Amino acid sequence: MESGIARAVASPKAPHSRVTFADETSIEEKRRKIESGGAQAVSSSSAAPRSRVPLGDDGRPLDGVTRAKIIRHLRHGDGSIYRSNGYYAKVYRLHDTNETCLGPMMMTEPSSSCMADGRRVCQSHEFRTMMQIFYLKLAYTSSYVGGPVELYGYVAVRDLLNPMRNYIFNRQRDDPFIVGHDGFIQITGPKRGIRMEAHVLIEFDLKIKKAGEVEDDLELIDCVASFSHRTSRHATANRRRIDGDYGAVDITYALLDSAAEATVQVGISELASQDNGLKLKAAAFYTSQLSGQFDLFDGIVAAEASDLSRVVVAVVKGGHLLVSLILSQTGGSDRRIVQSSCTFPVQKHGNRVSVLKLGLATIEVKVTWSTLDFPQSLLGPNCFKWEFMAAEVDYEGD
Repeated sequence: MESGIARAVASPKAPHSRVTFADETSIEEKRRKIESGGAQAVSSSSAAPRSRVPLGDDGRPLDGVTRAKIIRHLRHGDGSIYRSNGYYAKVYRLHDTNETCLGPMMMTEPSSSCMADGRRVCQSHEFRTMMQIFYLKLAYTSSYVGGPVELYGYVAVRDLLNPMRNYIFNRQRDDPFIVGHDGFIQITGPKRGIRMEAHVLIEFDLKIKKAGEVEDDLELIDCVASFSHRTSRHATANRRRIDGDYGAVDITYALLDSAAEATVQVGISELASQDNGLKLKAAAFYTSQLSGQFDLFDGIVAAEASDLSRVVVAVVKGGHLLVSLILSQTGGSDRRIVQSSCTFPVQKHGNRVSVLKLGLATIEVKVTWSTLDFPQSLLGPNCFKWEFMAAEVDYEGD
């Protein structure tokens, strides 16, 4: 996301269900062979030895935090992630460092078949199961880390819609993110919606910057984590911890059955010339099933500013996004605070713009909708319209 963090709180949920296609059998057999039995491709953590996570008699972590499933033997530091010929490495193209070729809002414009037979609601395209990532948080650091934590590197999502990197955090060493006391890590993505009708992989390569040369930096997390669509319940905030050599990061996410992609944009269309030092706080909220907040913008509005932020989120069928704005003067004796909000019901296609005249400024909020039900014509060679198509990829071993 462009600014701030996103938070989520679980509310009443429904069991997760999905349709299994007949041709999906082969890919499920491959998964089962990897995820169970002798060829264990998933462990509780490979970035840190299992002994670093104290377990109770029931085998669960004593700190009560569920660990993410880490794919063994896949690390950036030793290059193993690029050399592997295993199932996940081949299917999810882990050797390919390119960013996803698919962007947001690809299905915003309805096709001629969408409104067939005079219907006002699209009958040709479906809502799809999606993943919503709410936030990353630095859970703890080892005793070797002192002072403010300056974090750089990247966290990238890979789904089977297009397995190339879909960044949610990406910082260079000369522009690290300084983690505050609350531990939240500012996320800047995803670039597009995340489809979760199969496993979603999240690639972590996070480092802690130290004074001196790059060789002195500490590897916080170096791994690939797997998030299952089968073990994630619909509209529930799930927290998973990834343990590394010098600390741990928590990720909170939700699986949303029958959801659409919403691209939320906030901009200034008119600013009162006499009002300098205006501060805007903009946030979006879910209004049904899962309670969540997404910070859209929080800062000073400059006179030359027009587009302030753009955030991509997933919204479940039948749900709404509520965008709340708080505009205030930061200086002067006549300090004013103005608040307003607008609501956007979920759609498969199209967009809607709300213009809010707040006296001090005129704010435009635009929400653009798109389904992730893409026709094959929009997909490239490394994309899968249906997940069972990944079964055609040849792999060697685990």
